[in-house]
Amino acid sequence: MLSKGLRDEKNEEIDKIIASLLELGFLPDEWRKIRNILNSKLKEGLGLSFDEIEQLSQEKLMEVLASLKLEASQYESLADVLLNSIPLEAEEKQSDLARKTLCIYQTSQEISKTFSFSLTQKINDARSWTND
Repeated sequence: MLSKGLRDEKNEEIDKIIASLLELGFLPDEWRKIRNILNSKLKEGLGLSFDEIEQLSQEKLMEVLASLKLEASQYESLADVLLNSIPLEAEEKQSDLARKTLCIYQTSQEISKTFSFSLTQKINDARSWTND
């Protein structure tokens, strides 16, 4: 178990990495390059690459994320990165990625225990990409 100081450092590192990913322009023409950046930065910060997030089952992904003891804002920011990626992914991957994104947003909402219009809108946006 990490001490509070090490946990705080790890949380700061994760915050910085996710913030840098949110600053990327998610442009279709540059998707291959951006995807490579996502892979390496997510692996560095979370121990999971973008490819691994796509390949894991939703249940296993949530187990791994829970083991990282992320804060609500970190769940939400990670889901923001994934939501930005959905339209750029291959059509056959979009629905699964959207379901994972939706689950991450819902986890953020549960952890924060507060109502947020913006989070509710993001949940609805992610839900719109699922084929359910």
